[in-house]
Amino acid sequence: MGEFVDRREELRWLDEHWGSNRAELLLVYGRRRVGKTRLVWEWMRGKRVFYFVAEEVPEQRLLERLSRELAEFTGDELLAERPFTSWRQVFLYLANIARSERIGFVIDEFQYAATTSPGLLSTLQAIWDTRLSNTRAYMLLMGSLVSFTEGVLSARSPLYGRLTGVMKLQPLGPLETRCFVPGWSPGDAIRLYTVFGGVPGYLAEIDPGQGLWSNVEKLVLRPNARFLDEARYLLREELREVTRYYAVLEAIASGATSYGEIASESGIPGESLSKYLRILEEMGLVKRIYPVVGRARARYVVADHFLRFWFRYVPRHRAAIELGLSEKVLEAIRRDFEASLVPLTWEETLGHIVLALARRGELGLVPTKMGPWWHRGMEIDLVALDETTKPPRVLVAEAKWSTVDPSEARHILDKLRAKAQHLPLEASETRYLLLARETKGAPKLLENETILTLRDYDELSKDTCG
Repeated sequence: MGEFVDRREELRWLDEHWGSNRAELLLVYGRRRVGKTRLVWEWMRGKRVFYFVAEEVPEQRLLERLSRELAEFTGDELLAERPFTSWRQVFLYLANIARSERIGFVIDEFQYAATTSPGLLSTLQAIWDTRLSNTRAYMLLMGSLVSFTEGVLSARSPLYGRLTGVMKLQPLGPLETRCFVPGWSPGDAIRLYTVFGGVPGYLAEIDPGQGLWSNVEKLVLRPNARFLDEARYLLREELREVTRYYAVLEAIASGATSYGEIASESGIPGESLSKYLRILEEMGLVKRIYPVVGRARARYVVADHFLRFWFRYVPRHRAAIELGLSEKVLEAIRRDFEASLVPLTWEETLGHIVLALARRGELGLVPTKMGPWWHRGMEIDLVALDETTKPPRVLVAEAKWSTVDPSEARHILDKLRAKAQHLPLEASETRYLLLARETKGAPKLLENETILTLRDYDELSKDTCG
């Protein structure tokens, strides 16, 4: 089993609900491979919790397997001989045990149980209302099918208003991703995050003893590679009309950011495009971004790093990959990758670094609102507002995936100061931050200016990795 990284807040959340000692009905969900199962396994240590994984099999077969595993867990020989024939019996059995003790009951891949048993949600609602809610049961439902699990939260769901807690498990950030490859250079850790993002299921497959591109080739760019068709599986699991969503993601990954550009590149008429973008946003695969202050048209980005990499490179090189020409494919990818995708990741890492510094109390302000800003050809990678003061304190920051010497650093910071004058807000104090890959020499800085590099990224990651 791979290394378990961070997730301190998520473990604390699960523990707080466990410690309530009252009936809990929780939902934990997220995309494939994001680490839900590993999180719950880590949390379960030393607790009386029954864990069950549902499958897409007929209801009775599923109930028979659940009965065997639950009988082994409880030591109930009668249950082993007389398995459940309905989910109603399952929940009543749990309610009976939970009257006198704290017990956990986890159903992983819950969407499969609900698919094979159409009345499952209504049955759970009825037993929860009449029996389970008055016990010490700790019920945790887990799902990787985001479209289903988000439907469980809708006002039409039988469980609406019954759930006592909901967690959508997100991928890890660039600081946490560093923990998977401590022996690599910090630059290659950023490149790794650019390819696979912070999805533990991908990162666990990385061989730290090999280089970045050896891993990418082995896992993505060979015929029958483990993740060669991962993007297709993700979309097919969740969506109908996969080819249209595929076209939208490929257009955005290739550089189309505005609504009109995406419509043109994908070939989907503008009047139909909003539906596909909305669903991709709801799934967390696409993100719509507005300037943190002021007004401008929205920009769209592929939010999932692996899909951003996959849709930018795999479709256009698919024939060469199938022919076994992975070395040629790598040559073509690496030229574009370093100039296009890695700088985007470095800009995103800037936000994570700012938050890490704020948690340490080293930022000089508390970022209550944060994001990029653009207006009439001017852009700032990150504007962080501390709205706990009136007027707010402001941090403006720029990320450069390059080595800068003192004169270049001075030029970038002066330009950043000039752009900050156009922000549509009044600030009580403004600070300036440059995040460079490396510095050559020691730039002369003013009192309210800071320069950080990969070395600082590496140092901050140690707080996460321990």
